Amino acid sequence: MKTTIATQRVESGTVLMVTLFIAFLFGAFLLYYFNLVKTQNGLVARSQAWNATLSLAEAGAEEALAQLNPGAPQASIDRTANGWGAASGGFYGPVMRSLSGGSYSTVITTDTNPIVYSTGYVAVPSLGATIQRIIRVATTNTPLFSVAMAAEGNINFNGSGVNTDSFNSANTNLSTGGQYDPAKTSTNGDVASVSGIVNVGNGTVNGSVFLGPAAADALKNNGTITGGTYNDFNFDFPDVILPQTTWLGVPLLPQIIGGITYQYVLASGGDYTINNLSGSVYVNSNVVVRLKLTGNASPSAITVDGSGSTAGKLIIYMDGPTFSLSGNSSVDGGNAANLAYYGTPNNTSISLSGNAAFTGTIYAPEADFKLGGGGNNTYDFVGSSITKTVTMNGHFNFHFDENLLSAGPVRGYAPISWREL
Repeated sequence: MKTTIATQRVESGTVLMVTLFIAFLFGAFLLYYFNLVKTQNGLVARSQAWNATLSLAEAGAEEALAQLNPGAPQASIDRTANGWGAASGGFYGPVMRSLSGGSYSTVITTDTNPIVYSTGYVAVPSLGATIQRIIRVATTNTPLFSVAMAAEGNINFNGSGVNTDSFNSANTNLSTGGQYDPAKTSTNGDVASVSGIVNVGNGTVNGSVFLGPAAADALKNNGTITGGTYNDFNFDFPDVILPQTTWLGVPLLPQIIGGITYQYVLASGGDYTINNLSGSVYVNSNVVVRLKLTGNASPSAITVDGSGSTAGKLIIYMDGPTFSLSGNSSVDGGNAANLAYYGTPNNTSISLSGNAAFTGTIYAPEADFKLGGGGNNTYDFVGSSITKTVTMNGHFNFHFDENLLSAGPVRGYAPISWREL
């Protein structure tokens, strides 16, 4: 009996030890498994946060680029607007936004070609940490007028003697006294269409033809395109929005200036409006005038006085349906950069006929632009235009002022590089 009892106790002890050992192994396995799951969850959470921070940083960069590109036309970009505030320490901002899942902080440098720094943040509670990533986006200034003429739709060169070329009012080798000189021309009279047909006909494009993804090939009869045809024109032309301001009426006070009787003389800067303009307008030197035209406009003359740094500046907002020049009428900014014409969506027609002349820029994306006549003149249109369509008839010359690339209105800033810091 005693031997049997001792044997049972030994066997029971052995079973207990084995059971405890198995329980220990199982517990260790569970501990290892739970730690593995925890670690894996942490890695997944960190990976998700890592990806999310980049999206947030890019969202901040997008807001900064929107700040730098409020839409055409813009004579200048106000980097302090929309809550960015005055510059401090070489930066505008920071602008901080909290979004679902994280936040971002973005600044814009005060450089001529600004640089955007944007940081995305995502908190990871399971790790007790906040993940962040920083991106740097460099930009360059994009001029609004980069070709002689551009259109959303068709461009037709009808008649004979229709041509484009270029000069540079800021370069004495490509101008005389800042004016177009047929003996000093260049071959940057480019033509571009986003989605239409460019019909050169018998005309001459002293430059290149640029076509958008939906545009057709340039058509030529006996015409010439000196620079070739390219299918990489990819721009959008947003509608013009009238400035929010108080427009003052202009009294009729005729004055004789330079032998011409002007019905409206704008001697001081400001925002003015004229309904159904049919007379002539004169803008003094050293002033900046914004002029809203309502109804139809057919001025006999619009002149901007002065030259160089003393020149006046006129910005026309055409809010009526039709703007026309005929006979010997003229719109003369002296220099194309001194006179800007912006057609709102209400402006659907612009026409120059007879010996009418225009020196300035036209941005009217909802307007059909018709140019006819010209006679034996070589000084017909000087500057650049962006419209819905273009039709040129008769003997008409179109001269792109290359100075607009640096001195003209800006479209905004385009990114040229993106990298993570």
